[in-house]
Amino acid sequence: MLEREMFGNSVWAYLVALGTFLAVLAGFFALRRVVVARLRALAARTATDLDDLVVDLLEMVRLPEIVLVALWAATRPLDLPGRGESLFHALLLVALSYRAVTLLRVGADYAIRKLLSAQGRGAEADKGTARNLGYLISGLLWVVAALFVLSNLGFNVSSMIAGLGIGGVAVALAAQAILGDLFSALAIYLDRPFVVGDFIVVGDKQGTVEHIGIKTTRVRALSGEMLIVANSKLTSSEIQNFRLLRERRIAFAVRVPYGTPPEQVAKVPALIKAAVAAAPKARFDRAHLSGFGEAGFAFEAVYYVTDPDYGTYMDVNQAIHLGILDAFRKEKIAFSIPARVVHQAPSAGAAAIW
Repeated sequence: MLEREMFGNSVWAYLVALGTFLAVLAGFFALRRVVVARLRALAARTATDLDDLVVDLLEMVRLPEIVLVALWAATRPLDLPGRGESLFHALLLVALSYRAVTLLRVGADYAIRKLLSAQGRGAEADKGTARNLGYLISGLLWVVAALFVLSNLGFNVSSMIAGLGIGGVAVALAAQAILGDLFSALAIYLDRPFVVGDFIVVGDKQGTVEHIGIKTTRVRALSGEMLIVANSKLTSSEIQNFRLLRERRIAFAVRVPYGTPPEQVAKVPALIKAAVAAAPKARFDRAHLSGFGEAGFAFEAVYYVTDPDYGTYMDVNQAIHLGILDAFRKEKIAFSIPARVVHQAPSAGAAAIW
């Protein structure tokens, strides 16, 4: 009876296939249960989360993939119809490719989070960057998986790609700007010229970065409107980023008229120094008589504001200028007013008359 054939295979062959299927299925479940339980216990005792990732990846292997692998192992000794075997082979390839892409995507997300965390970026920047990089990696993985499946199903992938020649060139030309922005976004994510929350200046535009997308970056201008800037423009422009600003260096000029007595002129640097020293969050650097200008004696002074906030800088700047104004008033030192003096020589005719 065991030698009796049914659909091209003996009863014994079917029994062996059934036993193989059940053994492989039971072995997979038992192995996964034991291994996952042991790894989960070990992961709980370690500080790193890499082992937790491994456990999560093992738990992501689902019943459909295990059943398909068990069926593949069980049907190896059987003589199956060509169409049925091809269909089963296609299902197995699609299922395993799908699971491989999902596992690789989870691993890529973990690597991205670790990379951004090591770079010390903010939570909001991490969230947006991880999401956009995840989109890029997912797209690439799905394209590779599709080509892998088609190639293993007997399709000539090289001929298919070559057949897209002219159409591919046309699409590439049409998508040139989009691809430029896409790679610019990748450069922004990896090189980090700015992150979400940074105050930047690009050309004559300035504002706070609110979102970094795949094609554009959104910047909230000081006047309140939203600026949408192409990523390719940002990577090709000079950007002023005030995120790492620790203190501001300010240089300014003061002029007093030429009629000021020398002893009062000599007091000006000390008066400027005293005004800077009296202002909060200001550090004096220098003050000198720098030259003789068109409208009077020219003084140049430099100081630092030790707070990066722009509002604080304006408060300090105002306090210093008011202090200089009060000191000059007390010392009776006037400020030079730019004026043009024209000396007119008498004409030859007028000299003859006199």
